[in-house]
Amino acid sequence: MNINEMIQTERRSDWLKIIAMVTMLIDHVGYYLVPSGTSIYMAMRVIGRIAFPIFAYYVAMGYKRTRDINKYMIRMFVFALITQVPFYFFSHGQFYLNVMFTFFMALLMLRLYERKNLLWVVMLFISDILNMDYGAYGLLIVLIFYLFGENRKKVFFLLLALSLVYDSLKVLEYGHFHWTFYIQSLCVMAVPVIYCNFKQIRINKYISYLFYPVHIAIIVLIEKFL
Repeated sequence: MNINEMIQTERRSDWLKIIAMVTMLIDHVGYYLVPSGTSIYMAMRVIGRIAFPIFAYYVAMGYKRTRDINKYMIRMFVFALITQVPFYFFSHGQFYLNVMFTFFMALLMLRLYERKNLLWVVMLFISDILNMDYGAYGLLIVLIFYLFGENRKKVFFLLLALSLVYDSLKVLEYGHFHWTFYIQSLCVMAVPVIYCNFKQIRINKYISYLFYPVHIAIIVLIEKFL
């Protein structure tokens, strides 16, 4: 599947968005509402690894197909601001910027990269300094889809290599090894899903934007009253 076919597929079918939203919901419910260390908890976290690469794929393809990148970036930024309120409680009062800020930064990075402006590299550092969800790792996943999206094998191995480095850095950060530190590397499960030929289905584009803050707010409320 070449890049034009991928963009056309993304335009006509939103099955991937539905899969991404469902797996993200499973992941977040598991993380916040299920006792850690249990089999159900681990299964839900593993399933959740599928979500982020799919959303990153959509950001990269959205950048390629949009007629107005400014509107796209503004929309992403506005929903990032909306999401930050429930996300603050979702992260238990710690300072993190939600993943929509990460994707906003990714769009800015792609714009700079396309213009051959080396400041795109600075975006990687800024995303980590500002504690954006997934940080530089998340931006690089978007860049992988932007550059190599037509080559599923290259995407698979680059995503695997990047994720192994990301997980290994966690081992260094915590000073000890635990196999769960490498769970993010399972995100490569998303690659065959992304390249499947799904039947045509369309959902309103704002559903996926609204789903993120709404489901976080609901989980926060459930956690509070449990």
